[in-house]
Amino acid sequence: MTIILMGTIQLAAGEGAKAATLLADHAAVVRTEEGCEEYAFSFDAADPDTIRVAERWASPEALAAHGQADHQKAFGRALRAHAPQGMHIDAWDGTFWRNIIGG
Repeated sequence: MTIILMGTIQLAAGEGAKAATLLADHAAVVRTEEGCEEYAFSFDAADPDTIRVAERWASPEALAAHGQADHQKAFGRALRAHAPQGMHIDAWDGTFWRNIIGG
């Protein structure tokens, strides 16, 4: 069963740019995890301190292992330096429906 996560991380004013390397480095490590099919952070065009989160995992077990990984816990601690103001991430179980653009 595919698991899809989407959400936002709201950092304190001016912290988005300062967190860019942390986000990129963490995403690169997570993408090597077993069961990780997609893992990305992006900056909201209207607010560079709002980070968009997009993840796709092969299974609930892969997502659970990710949550327990030492590098994930270290990332959470490092993110605190950028004063998160709020975080909201939802998960869905899903199957591929169809391609919308490209192929």
